[in-house]
Amino acid sequence: MAKIGRNDPCPCGSGKKYKQCHLPIEEAAQAEQRRLWQAQDELMGKIISAAQEQTADIPAALARFWEGKYTADQLSELDDLEDRGAERFLTWFAFDYVLDDGKTLVERLAADPETLELTDDEQRLLPGWTGVRLRPYAISGIHAGMSFQVADMLNDASYNVEDHAVSRRVEQDEVLIVHLLPVGNTHAIGGAAAHLTADTRQKLREFADLHLEAFQRDHADATWADLIRERSEVLNHFVMALPTEAPNPTVIDTFLLRTRVALRLTGESLGLVRSSDDSQQTADVQSSDVSGPSADENAS
Repeated sequence: MAKIGRNDPCPCGSGKKYKQCHLPIEEAAQAEQRRLWQAQDELMGKIISAAQEQTADIPAALARFWEGKYTADQLSELDDLEDRGAERFLTWFAFDYVLDDGKTLVERLAADPETLELTDDEQRLLPGWTGVRLRPYAISGIHAGMSFQVADMLNDASYNVEDHAVSRRVEQDEVLIVHLLPVGNTHAIGGAAAHLTADTRQKLREFADLHLEAFQRDHADATWADLIRERSEVLNHFVMALPTEAPNPTVIDTFLLRTRVALRLTGESLGLVRSSDDSQQTADVQSSDVSGPSADENAS
């Protein structure tokens, strides 16, 4: 589209020059967007700092997120043990983990923003972040050095993400497991993302489907949003199961089989009948000579 000159007629059809009509409005909107973009970075830092202060809740949350692999004493080492592992955990802890008052930390802070000493722009952003949860997204378009587009793998919703640095590193169809933060008319990555190669998409969706099916046994009308609100940490469990060396479909296939059996057995413990197929799957897993994911086979 050709750039509109300041003295050109305004495209709105008012008959006025662009500079006397919509140009000031658009310049004000752009200035506001720049302020919000700066505010989101500062606000995210304040949220992470507030999360680090919740020392009583961190051990249980960390055990859930990392499936008991790490302890709270290792939190300061997690960025070395896992790719930005501490930042990924603290972001999940702030946005997803429900505290003893029934709220996440972000929801609690939004209800009492004075605890963070927020600027006006930060106060505008925070309420829109209370519904953000960890979710899987597939890269659907890239404008290198500017932005990229993602599609939510659970509901196909599309989002534009403005991140000049990340837009140079991502690849088409790559998967990001991340918190997407609304910032004015675009979105930003909250904290750190787990990057998965495109060939994991189908396996990740199979894994998510298993968990939704199991969740719906106790919550018949549950949706993806309900599952993510309750158990978004399972997405990190999938990341942990991926081999860090060369791609190995056997590892993830075995992991999916173990997940299927574990979730079926959970259903049986609740009084659900396990089919003969599930019984055979249990036997297959127990007798399999293919080793499952080891503690070192985690990817970010």
